[in-house]
Amino acid sequence: MKRVILISSAAYVEPALEAEFGRIPPAFLPLGNRRLFVHQRLALGDSATRVLLSLPDDFTPEAADLDLLQRLDIEVVLVPAGLSLGQSVVYVINMTATAGGGLQLLHGDTLIRGLDLGPRDVVSIATEAPPGYRWGYVQVCDGRLDVSTPESRPDAAVALSGYFAFSDTGVLVQSITRRSGDFLQGLADYSAVRPVTTTTPPQWFDFGHINTYHQSRQAVTTQRAFNTLVASRRDISKSGTNPRKIEAEARWFQSLPPPMRVYTPAFLGLRRDAATLSYGVEYLHLPTLSDLFVFGRLSRRAWENILGSCKEFLDSCAAHTEGVPAASSRQTLYADKTLSRLEQFSRQSGVSLSAPCRFDGVGLPSLEQMATRAASAIPALPGATQTLVHGDFCFSNILYDFRADGIRVIDPRGLDADDQFSVFGDIRYDIGKLYHSAIGKYDFIMADYYELTQRTLLDVTLTVPDNISTRGLADAFHQHSFAGYRPGDAAAHAICVLLFLSMLPLHRDDPRRQAALLANAMRLFVDLDKTV
Repeated sequence: MKRVILISSAAYVEPALEAEFGRIPPAFLPLGNRRLFVHQRLALGDSATRVLLSLPDDFTPEAADLDLLQRLDIEVVLVPAGLSLGQSVVYVINMTATAGGGLQLLHGDTLIRGLDLGPRDVVSIATEAPPGYRWGYVQVCDGRLDVSTPESRPDAAVALSGYFAFSDTGVLVQSITRRSGDFLQGLADYSAVRPVTTTTPPQWFDFGHINTYHQSRQAVTTQRAFNTLVASRRDISKSGTNPRKIEAEARWFQSLPPPMRVYTPAFLGLRRDAATLSYGVEYLHLPTLSDLFVFGRLSRRAWENILGSCKEFLDSCAAHTEGVPAASSRQTLYADKTLSRLEQFSRQSGVSLSAPCRFDGVGLPSLEQMATRAASAIPALPGATQTLVHGDFCFSNILYDFRADGIRVIDPRGLDADDQFSVFGDIRYDIGKLYHSAIGKYDFIMADYYELTQRTLLDVTLTVPDNISTRGLADAFHQHSFAGYRPGDAAAHAICVLLFLSMLPLHRDDPRRQAALLANAMRLFVDLDKTV
């Protein structure tokens, strides 16, 4: 029998979530550097021959999202804004000609894993739901559902957890329509005709409320190939295959001047055992700037506030100086590091560093020449002093607290240009790292939100998202100064070009992404002379 699954996401997120991510449907919320609908589709596996996703008809997905939906074989159904859940479900059934057969329904703010999706006339439940929110509560007796409200629910009631399997959509439409679009009441009427059973999913994650979103997000942690993150309710422990890097990060937290600790999670210590070296920090239920940039739809005003908090942090860093001459580190940090990484990339890929390049039909110098020219655009550090730096001040390492209107930083570098333990360095490098996210759009590439055309390895075209939100951030960024520097004064664009070139060998595990990073370095180099 043909199986149809509907991910119902035809309304917008609640106001508290909208304040963080903008006006988006719940299935478009970020989770582990992907949209929630990606995780939902993967959890469904091969159980369906047709997957539908309902969205408000006044919501326009980005081109990259539409391409992703197509690749995931998800059909988008646009639903008139303002309909109730029940009315929305009936509308989708009528518009997709699925009445009369079966239908499986998953709420757009819900992720369920490990559930047998075969049985019909089933509703998923949770015996314990997070307190403080209005859940749909039911009692089940001989296959019939008795709907009750949270205020009047008996102790025996259980909460509906967001998955439903119906054997007869005709009866479902009649039941919901009879109840004037009330989904819960319609569900109760359906069970009077088609008795249902309940099931408890092995894993249930709710993303519909601000607290449950961040709690569920914590439970689905992301890992990089060389780092291991272990999160609990209150803390997160980080280890990795490079113990020196882990120790450098821990030393950075340990060495922070006390006034600077308001910008970080609480440091919980360095831990050594026979097999691993790790450190722990407080787990903060806050979004990263990467999630907000790639998956959110924030206004320019919101980005101005966020950049103001970044400025506050960098200004505070610049107030902590070390009187050690740093001019010599310019060549090491910028030119030498990049050229060394490019040689590594050339050995891995066979790409010539002396061959000319071409981006979108525009002829460019060789990779080696691009690196040399970009490095030469970075003047010697004024005053020959170093300041406190983060060392990896990019969007994925910056958390934003909307309530406090401030940032918290994680994953510092803790090593200087000579690979020695230090919290000091060139503050312009931190500005360049911020630039490579805000203007260079590194985070879009890491989330696979780009279009790449390769005629040869060195003749490419790259398109990255360009919308009202990204342009608003770019405009706001160029109006800010950080640690006393405007982006142009900090040679941020030149540093950004070098950053993309130097990271190439680190992404050899994903050749397409590696090619996109290379293409992005070319894209940015085209405009280098305009920023100097």
